[in-house]
Amino acid sequence: MQRKYLALGAALCWAALAARPARAQAEPPAGGVDFFQATLGDILDTPLLAASYAPERPSDAAATAYVVTGETIRKRGYETLVDLLDDMPQFQVQRNSDVRRLNLLSVRGIPDNERLVILYDGVRVTPPTGDLLSIAGQFSLRDVQRVEVVLGPMSSVYGADAFSGVVNVVTRAGAGGRAGGEYGSFSARAAGVSAGTRLAEGDGARGPEASLTFEARAAANPKLPDYYKSDYAWYNGQYQAGLAQKAYYDPTPVAVPVRRYDARQDSSFLNARLSLDDFEVGLIKMGESHSSSIGVKPELTLYAKDARFATEYWTGYARHSYSAPDDSWKLNTLISHYSYRILPETEFINSFSGYAPAYKYADSQTSYIEEVLSFEPVAEFPALVGVSYQQNSVLPYTSDLGHKFDPGESTASQNFVYSGSTIPVDFYSLDYSNTGAFLRLQTRELGRAVLSVGLRYDYNTAYGATWNPRAGLVWKPGEEDHTVVKALYGEAYLAPSPFYTHKHFGSFYAVPITVSDPTGYRSAFFHVPNEDLEPEKVRSAELSVAQDLGHELRFTLNPYYTKVDRLIQDVVTGPGVFHGVNVDSIEMAKNQGTMETYGGSLRADGAARFGRWSFEPWGAYTYSEGHISGKPLPFNSRHVVQAGVTALHAGLALTPKMLYRSASRDQDGVRVPQFVTFDLYARYNCHRVRGLTVFLQLKNLLDRRYYNAAYGGGADHLDGAPQDPFSAQAGASYKF
Repeated sequence: MQRKYLALGAALCWAALAARPARAQAEPPAGGVDFFQATLGDILDTPLLAASYAPERPSDAAATAYVVTGETIRKRGYETLVDLLDDMPQFQVQRNSDVRRLNLLSVRGIPDNERLVILYDGVRVTPPTGDLLSIAGQFSLRDVQRVEVVLGPMSSVYGADAFSGVVNVVTRAGAGGRAGGEYGSFSARAAGVSAGTRLAEGDGARGPEASLTFEARAAANPKLPDYYKSDYAWYNGQYQAGLAQKAYYDPTPVAVPVRRYDARQDSSFLNARLSLDDFEVGLIKMGESHSSSIGVKPELTLYAKDARFATEYWTGYARHSYSAPDDSWKLNTLISHYSYRILPETEFINSFSGYAPAYKYADSQTSYIEEVLSFEPVAEFPALVGVSYQQNSVLPYTSDLGHKFDPGESTASQNFVYSGSTIPVDFYSLDYSNTGAFLRLQTRELGRAVLSVGLRYDYNTAYGATWNPRAGLVWKPGEEDHTVVKALYGEAYLAPSPFYTHKHFGSFYAVPITVSDPTGYRSAFFHVPNEDLEPEKVRSAELSVAQDLGHELRFTLNPYYTKVDRLIQDVVTGPGVFHGVNVDSIEMAKNQGTMETYGGSLRADGAARFGRWSFEPWGAYTYSEGHISGKPLPFNSRHVVQAGVTALHAGLALTPKMLYRSASRDQDGVRVPQFVTFDLYARYNCHRVRGLTVFLQLKNLLDRRYYNAAYGGGADHLDGAPQDPFSAQAGASYKF
């Protein structure tokens, strides 16, 4: 099979070269730079907004910030946000490792997807209530203009959850569009379209603009028991005889139905907007579904078709920008409504449910309004003042349910009971709000330095008040900005999500009624709610030094130190009582312990031309270390190398790249071995058919068997999450 796809790749590249006119040049993108003849400054210094709400070059921002342009995204073959973040310094992605999140993200050694805020065109698309977030195929990069990545605490501007960083995906505006599709190994397929139109202008006024992007992705994924036979020995042996293990603490075999292996993924993305002058309305909608057995020991779960974890969320928004006639001040208004749901078909089939279907559900609604005023109280002394209000209504992540939840019916009428009992399931209805205000000031140049300071205050009716400052000094010792030195300090907070405050699950079993067991039930284990959680707090100090060597090479050094207090962790508190029932082991989320992370990265970016070929190499080495309550950091490799080069000749772009990660550990301290992988992306703009582009994506070229750290959600997780073997995808897109 591998030889078949390699032959396909060779044939595609040969056909592309054969079709190329001898002296053809790549067509410059409409309205942009010809990045096939780009300078290093064109590639790295595109202005961004995410660092401070104001446009500024990454080198000027009082933050560690990167911009990845749309052309770079297309040349490197990044199709979704998780692909791009996998190549970003100080990011580590544990793919296919988490039953609920699928891919688990760590930034500077701090794990969990919910600690990162993701925006599309400045509008938040990650749950404002901190609910579970899968970063997978639904975060499309189809035909985007750029992606802005800001590392470090950013609560001084963005409030809750801007804990480890902020990512802003800026979509393309203007007329024209692109449509395409692809197909590859393990029935991986995708199709999408992006289109925009600008109506005729009249009387000097800009006409209305409209844009639409839609993409759907799906994959059957490899049957891992065929590639990792030792890890899935139970699946290939006992399970085929209809047996599973009773519990992680009880190896007694129990009979289960034998079902066909299924670990497929599905995702969808929709972004629609309409703008007229300074007013814009839009809708961003995403959906994602994956196996709820991924990363779990096959003796304790069923890799079946119905075992799915599915989420859906959308944001509808309107915003307006008003500038004073003399441009002395500007007011931006954003109003949005966010909806998040864990879909009713979400289902676990594992030892915790006795291999019976266990359904989940969650729903949250957030209404939000923000006003941001930018002005200069003194010449060349820019200031930013903002206020916001957020109203939340939440039905938190439920306990295991014996049948699907019906959103159209009341919870009381659906007769849900805890597994093994007649005790009604607890449902919670939460309503709380958050009011925030922030201020950002920037000084005039102090010599060759600029100082920026910011402060945000938030009051939440659920957990009280928080203050979060941020300060940054940017110094450019030379006249031509060849050297940039930054000293940065920031604080942020992670709001205690209803997922953690009200998460509860477990099961009961019948016992004779006695004085000690008056209910007639007992339980071996129950995770119970804790409504008294406080926000986590992070403090971070870092230094950044960027040095240009001529116009073709830039080095960036970025050491950091981060400390997290009031860490939210699941803690076993001992035996206890839940609903009057004796429980042998009670677990709950608590603010307990601290986490410290430290390290840094050395990044190199280049751009050079040799004859008719242009080359854009990049590489980064990251050192990441720390501890969590005295134990080694989980989901973190101490040494990471990310590197690649894009070779460009006329309409052809070839991008080989590699990823090396040293050994890591899961949440229980189990060691996961080091690995190195190689990928290749080839892209060709067919000049004989104007607007047509063909491409080939080859992943895990050497067909290695390797693992990421697994987060199965409990003692049932695999010691390492097996990763995909060699795969290939080919496709085409047409620009119109």
